[in-house]
Amino acid sequence: MSRIAERIGLIWTPEDPLDFLAVDVEGNCCDAEFQGMIAINQAGRDWLTGKIDIIEYLDKLEYYGIPNPFEIVDEFADHIDFVISHS
Repeated sequence: MSRIAERIGLIWTPEDPLDFLAVDVEGNCCDAEFQGMIAINQAGRDWLTGKIDIIEYLDKLEYYGIPNPFEIVDEFADHIDFVISHS
C-alpha cells in the first residue's frame, strides 16, 4: 500500500493528479506565502503537463521552502503506481 493510502485509509484517485501535489496556506497568511503557494501549485501543474522537468520542479519546491521535496515526489509516484496496479 502507498503511504498516501495508508495515511488516509483509502485508495484516493482524484480527477486531477495535481490534488496530490497541491499546497495551501491559511487565510491569515502573508502575501509572500500566498504567492509561494501559487508558484508551487503552478510548478506542479507544469511538471504534470511536461512543461518543466522533475529537476526544475524539485528546485522550485526547495526554493519555496518545501521540506524533503524528493520525499513528496516519491510518495506521489508510489501512490500512482499503487493505484495503477490495483485498477
